[in-house]
Amino acid sequence: MCEKSVDSATTAIAETLTRARSLLVVTHGRPDGDGLGSMAALASGAAAAGKSARLFVPDAVPKRYDHLFEQPPAVGAEHFADLADDCDVIVVVDTCALAQLDGIAEQIQALKDKVVVVDHHATSDDVGRLQWLDTSAAASGVMVVELLDELGWAIDARAAEALMTAITTDTGWLRFANTDGRCLRAVARLVDAGVRPDRLYRRIYQNDRPQRLALISRVLNSLELHCDGRLAVMTVRRADFDATGARPEETENLVNEPLRLAAVDTAILLVENADCIRVSLRSRDDIDVSAVAARFGGGGHRRAAGLRAAGDIDHLKARLVAACAEKLGEAAARAPRGRGAGQSGC
Repeated sequence: MCEKSVDSATTAIAETLTRARSLLVVTHGRPDGDGLGSMAALASGAAAAGKSARLFVPDAVPKRYDHLFEQPPAVGAEHFADLADDCDVIVVVDTCALAQLDGIAEQIQALKDKVVVVDHHATSDDVGRLQWLDTSAAASGVMVVELLDELGWAIDARAAEALMTAITTDTGWLRFANTDGRCLRAVARLVDAGVRPDRLYRRIYQNDRPQRLALISRVLNSLELHCDGRLAVMTVRRADFDATGARPEETENLVNEPLRLAAVDTAILLVENADCIRVSLRSRDDIDVSAVAARFGGGGHRRAAGLRAAGDIDHLKARLVAACAEKLGEAAARAPRGRGAGQSGC
């Protein structure tokens, strides 16, 4: 039975980790700053407490997050079985969705009795014996700060930078609506521990390759506006990667670009990869994009969600536009007069 209360779940997971001698810390496919920072900090704390801690990700770590690790995580499903057999506890951070555990979902389910989960997303499956799921947390990194406190494990300078990376990348450098007092208290503590936000920002966001800027140019040229400008859609095709030399990981955060436009409420980015189409969705207030993503087998947060699918990118784009247009129409119908009422625009 999974723990339901945040407090009891935290305590139960802390007790499990205290008893364990060795951990395997795992995050989701296409790993981001929150997942990677959370796992790096948890492993750092475990090592300081005298435990063995190894790291695994289904996909390669984006270059912008290399600084989080002294030793890079193991990458690729073919390595998971041996690592999982050789640990007492598997800790899954920043996801509780089997669809995001690329290539290892069945193995995770078979090992469920020694799996614990720390996650803040609304989309969840029955992944671990113990699951601390807190959708009120701005980032999984905030939860890991609290878990480390519960464990009594130190947050050293390296762990503090990893946690700052986790929290700030998932809150848009503290500008997204999920930024709250709980999040800011964690950030203040990490700054007090010696993290320099200005240096960290430069390392993560002002360290791009020229190829990424070339890709951004092509992506912006693909911009389409629908629903009286309230819905923005961009596409990245295989030809764009070939022409620019950019890597798929370098599409991170590009979905936010159309939100610079005052009228845009919702943004969609479709990325054509070799094995699938990955979709990111963002919204300001009116649209629950996790509900849209769920229609296509994905999930996430109300204002930030994603999915992956097979098939033709243009066909998928048309279906996503229709789904988001429907949601925008519903929001317009609910809006008070003077705040978008009657603007179906689709």
